[in-house]
Amino acid sequence: MRATYSPIQKALHWATALMLPLQWWTSRAVLRTHEIHLIGHKIDPFDLTLHKAHIYGGVAILTLTACRLALRGRDRGPALPDNVPRWIEAPAKTAHLAMYATLVALTATGLVTTYVWFGMNIAHRLLVYWLYLLIGAHVGAVILHDTFHRAGLFRRMTA
Repeated sequence: MRATYSPIQKALHWATALMLPLQWWTSRAVLRTHEIHLIGHKIDPFDLTLHKAHIYGGVAILTLTACRLALRGRDRGPALPDNVPRWIEAPAKTAHLAMYATLVALTATGLVTTYVWFGMNIAHRLLVYWLYLLIGAHVGAVILHDTFHRAGLFRRMTA
């Protein structure tokens, strides 16, 4: 098993990570376009552009996630470093799968919210908060393992 991720796995990881702030930034415009439309006012063209960017960004993240899952199924990831306790492996895999599943569910609920039923917005918003929690745990785990176990997890995703 490899000691690091492949260059394409790294690129897909960081592309996904860089897309998420765009989604956060454009999300308010989505709410504004729906709220303004519901009360019969004209939608601001810039908000409509941001709304479209949010939708296309979500589909792009779904595509990146599908590619990541396909690669992970084919190539796997590197094994945990020897200095990380073995009991960490199962929770780490579970957390990664939860993050992938959440990214897929966010796109699905976002598309339903936009094109089918705005009430799905509640589930979409809860998934956003869940994703924030997962990202915090992910980043926290990397910092913890790199600090206390000298695992080099950040280095193997960047080098």
